[in-house]
Amino acid sequence: MTFLLVTVRFLDDRYHGLLDRGGPPEWPPSPFRLFQALVAGVARRGELVIGEDTPDNTNFTEVGQAIGWLQRRTSPIIIAPKSQTGQAITRFVPNNDGDKKFDRQERLTAKATIPTLFVLEPNQKPEVHYVWDISNQSDAPLQQLRDAARSLTSLGWGIDMAFADARSGTQAEVESLQGVRWHPKLGVWRDEGMLRVPLVDQESLTCSLCDLRHCHETAINRIQHGHPLRIVDKPKVFDRVFYASIERLIGRPTAVFKLLDANDDTYSYSQSKLIHIAGMVRHLAIECMKTNPPTDLRDYSFEDWLRAYVAGHLSDEDKAANQPHAQFSFVPLPSIGHPHTDPSIRRVMIISPLGDDAWLEHLSRQLAGEELKPLPGTTLPLGTRLERVRAETKDGVRDKYTQAANAWASFTPVLLPGHDDHKPEKTRKLIEKALQQSGIEQPCEFEWSAFSYFPKALSAHKYDRQKRPTGYIRPSHLLNNTAIHLELRFNDGVRVPGPLAIGSGRHCGFGLMAAIE
Repeated sequence: MTFLLVTVRFLDDRYHGLLDRGGPPEWPPSPFRLFQALVAGVARRGELVIGEDTPDNTNFTEVGQAIGWLQRRTSPIIIAPKSQTGQAITRFVPNNDGDKKFDRQERLTAKATIPTLFVLEPNQKPEVHYVWDISNQSDAPLQQLRDAARSLTSLGWGIDMAFADARSGTQAEVESLQGVRWHPKLGVWRDEGMLRVPLVDQESLTCSLCDLRHCHETAINRIQHGHPLRIVDKPKVFDRVFYASIERLIGRPTAVFKLLDANDDTYSYSQSKLIHIAGMVRHLAIECMKTNPPTDLRDYSFEDWLRAYVAGHLSDEDKAANQPHAQFSFVPLPSIGHPHTDPSIRRVMIISPLGDDAWLEHLSRQLAGEELKPLPGTTLPLGTRLERVRAETKDGVRDKYTQAANAWASFTPVLLPGHDDHKPEKTRKLIEKALQQSGIEQPCEFEWSAFSYFPKALSAHKYDRQKRPTGYIRPSHLLNNTAIHLELRFNDGVRVPGPLAIGSGRHCGFGLMAAIE
């Protein structure tokens, strides 16, 4: 594989870029901030366009065309040093927009300074790397991008002085770079971690490069003799992409609902029959999506999306091709939090894969307030319905399953992807396979047992000593899979956000992990 690698080295071990005026800090420096610095550096040298640098001049030089090429690429991977937020300092500087008073002390403006400090490993340099995969792009203007990178003089504020270079690199060279890997997660929306990226907007027929030139023009012409001070436009043509890393791990999108009876009181269901609740909620989701599916199903047909993503059924062709199975998970939540809490089911959580926040939100709006229908073999009082628990509402049960923690334990048994034949080594391999299938990528240590860390959880046994069925009712297709209770502890003190559901029954409530001390 071939990569475009733009490396920015700071002259100091700190960075002052903010997400907005007054904070919070922006880390790592966004691809859009790099793009701004490249445009500014090339324009400063007079090498962006041929002729006068005005917004209507589109006669770009080769270097200018290379910058335009860069804004059409997908979001890069960012490799940056570990960081910590420094002490915020309020500085007072003259307000240059008003010169009626000549005394500088009478026209000071407060400006928040919040540095991000680099935490460098031995022999590590204060560098940030931006990496694009250009393996299938033979038109990559490497020489011109190198010229643009060498025009950069700062990244962040003016005091964040830096220099840069661009080159092509191999997979081995990229892997050898020191620093934390930040990966873009398209379709993910969170309150924190959204970084700006340049783009070409096909609808408005504009782009980040054109918008930056327009903003520069308004800044240059803000003062004209005999006219009021003109407004300086801020950049507005860019996208926002969530960046995740070991420093900012991201949990899968969730929506939590309470079970309410006809009198609007909380209804509880036996924890041993949790798959009944999972089945009823899934059935309700299918019915709702039949009548009101999302407008954008991407590459799915409606029938395939409903069957595979909502109902969770793979076709024979998908099974034969060993296709990855993306779907909603309908996970009943045993009550937890206090030693004397009754662990009955009073809530259900719907989990979607990363990047499918919009589909989850669409489904959640349809389910809120809807009445559950009993399925064959289940009982449910008439009028039992779902009430959504808003994300901003404090909920101790939900938070035990969704918070970030270093150590986790299963409340419901993990159904391993196979049978271990009572051989510990085979059990270990099946656990590792289950972790991989469940998307657990961080290195961890684990222990297993037939009994849960939580004393009120049921054991992983299928029968008691009298050969009578015991424990949790299992799906019929998973009756022969080995069941265990599992404890995880992630290496290096890494705190992994929930929810974590592991094993073959993870989409219907088995293998549900809760945070422990």
